[in-house]
Amino acid sequence: MHKCFFLICLILSQFILCQELEYSNIKCNYHTTFLIDTTDINTKKEEMTGLWIGKNSSVFRSDQKAIYDSLAKQSTKESFSNPVKGKIILDFSRIPKAYFIPEVFKFGEKTEIFDKILGTYYKYENEEKINWKILNETKTISTYKCRKAVGKYRNKNIIAWYTEEVPISEGPYTFKGLPGLVIEAYDDKNYFHFTLVKLKDLKQLIAPIRGEISTNYERFLKKRNNFQNDPAGAYFVATGKQTPKDQIERITKIHRKNNNHLD
Repeated sequence: MHKCFFLICLILSQFILCQELEYSNIKCNYHTTFLIDTTDINTKKEEMTGLWIGKNSSVFRSDQKAIYDSLAKQSTKESFSNPVKGKIILDFSRIPKAYFIPEVFKFGEKTEIFDKILGTYYKYENEEKINWKILNETKTISTYKCRKAVGKYRNKNIIAWYTEEVPISEGPYTFKGLPGLVIEAYDDKNYFHFTLVKLKDLKQLIAPIRGEISTNYERFLKKRNNFQNDPAGAYFVATGKQTPKDQIERITKIHRKNNNHLD
């Protein structure tokens, strides 16, 4: 009886979720540059990110991540279909890696950020609203006449250029809430930089990541700091496996250099 009730609840929850999800009307492609390590300009990465916008919702994520996930899934399927000497060998080394990890899902007035720590996705509601100050400065970007706005997002000073020619209060990451689409956005140290390169009509399901762990920003930040300060310890807690002692210092240095976060 309990199992039957649980199954009915699961089916109903999935049905309600599907009812809430919608399809995009347009997709915005942003050329995105960012540093992995803010102390080393040689760690600069470039990636295409996408913003799918529907009537009531939107999702922002790395295009390369979507490609990686698709190719990894295909590779896994082929590996299971063609075992080598009875063994399943998974090799994703030839698939271009995505470096831009966070995703942002917006539904109505609620915005959720998804980010990864040690292979696990966490979700927290973004309660940090940007109080934009619109300036008189204007310029043309990709044929769009844009106006400048500045605002504070946590400890970052954000500059955004938006256009009223596309009257949608959207933008990359959480840089939304202006009277038009954000065409370009960056922080004053240029650790992150988003520039619109393409806007097209596209009907595609807007859906957030599944299988995530719900938390809040404070707990997420604490967990990420603990991992970066002691990755070997965090790995042991998560998996029960010890990191070889001769590798601990090297691994710790690598993860501490991954210090550029948008939040």
